Amino acid sequence: MEFVELTQEEFGQYTKENFSHFTQTLDNYRLKQDEGTESYLVGLKHDGEVKAACLVTLGRVMKFFNFAYTNRGPVLDYSDEKIVKAFFRGLESFLKNKKVVYLRVDPYVVLNIRDHDGNILEEKDSHQLFDTFKNLGYDHDGFTVGFSPDTQIRWHSTLDLKDKTEKEIFNDFDQLRKRNIKKAEKDGIKVKYLDLDDIDIFTDFMEDTSEMKEFFDRGPKFYKSRKQYFGDNVMIPLAYVDLNEYVDTLQSDVQKMQRDLNKAEKQLERHPDNKKAQNKVKNFKEQLANIEKKLEEGLKLRETHGEELPVAASYYINTPHEVAYLAGGTANEFRHFAGSYSIQWEMIKYAIEHGVDIYNFYGISGKFTEDAEDYGVIQFKKGFNATVNEYIGDFVKPINKTLDKLYHLLKR
Repeated sequence: MEFVELTQEEFGQYTKENFSHFTQTLDNYRLKQDEGTESYLVGLKHDGEVKAACLVTLGRVMKFFNFAYTNRGPVLDYSDEKIVKAFFRGLESFLKNKKVVYLRVDPYVVLNIRDHDGNILEEKDSHQLFDTFKNLGYDHDGFTVGFSPDTQIRWHSTLDLKDKTEKEIFNDFDQLRKRNIKKAEKDGIKVKYLDLDDIDIFTDFMEDTSEMKEFFDRGPKFYKSRKQYFGDNVMIPLAYVDLNEYVDTLQSDVQKMQRDLNKAEKQLERHPDNKKAQNKVKNFKEQLANIEKKLEEGLKLRETHGEELPVAASYYINTPHEVAYLAGGTANEFRHFAGSYSIQWEMIKYAIEHGVDIYNFYGISGKFTEDAEDYGVIQFKKGFNATVNEYIGDFVKPINKTLDKLYHLLKR
């Protein structure tokens, strides 16, 4: 087996055909190149056939030196120890003349599948990798929980779509998810997709949501650059209310409810002591009042916002292997329209229609108690009948042992 630099075509073809994260794509390589990040496409070949591929990036440490990072890579068969060892020995040799102090590796490999209460549902056949990396001289960075701006999250909430229909997927949602999706449909919530020119609609949603909920947001530059380089592989669905349709529906509902109320009142006139007739009139009056209140709101919204009212937007990066929900924001004053639920269902259906087996709700903290900072998010994703992928974590190896000791001494 030969460790080589791959052509863009070789790398792109291999990562399309083999399960990989969106960071291990040709789109991301071109982005890194244009950003000025020193990046390489490397891999293994055997008899001319690619057996492993990886986008490796270099970053600065101690001003004049580098660290290397594989970012959810490499892409290879981790059950084949021969390939794993050959790749990493080749990579380490490749990096030695590039002023690299240490190498950080975070394989996109699942360790355990859990439920959203943290219980292990399935242990994957990846535990032997710890011994393989140890024998290669790597230290495991620990079974981390929580969020860090310096490393990839170790926990994803995912929904398995393989060989399932829309009906089967929907029926597995909890009652709140089903009710809110149906409510959004009844309220006339529609979904369209934003382009680079109108991405500010999404980033404004994210800015408002991050301020309200106090979470780290990647910022407009991140979202714009990915949309620019990933093109159609980035999808930015916007949920909005068609206010003309919304008002028309409510006006029809008012008329229908008024007819039902009139009929019930006539029945009550004929049987004034009938408790069932009394309760029926009372219930119809309450329902009519609620619909009239919504209609009044709808008319005011149309007067203020025109024909369309944006209520939520989300950001997805897709590969042939998964549809990944990276971020989403909602207008707080319009949360009752359930726009975020409409987006999730729309994109789940998109994944099914395009034969993508995994819908990735993306990162959670890995803390499953009520005091977790993202407990509400965990419960939201749990309601879609998702499970949790716990990934194997990061492995780190010194490439230049002397400089690595100095670096860690300076850090301390």
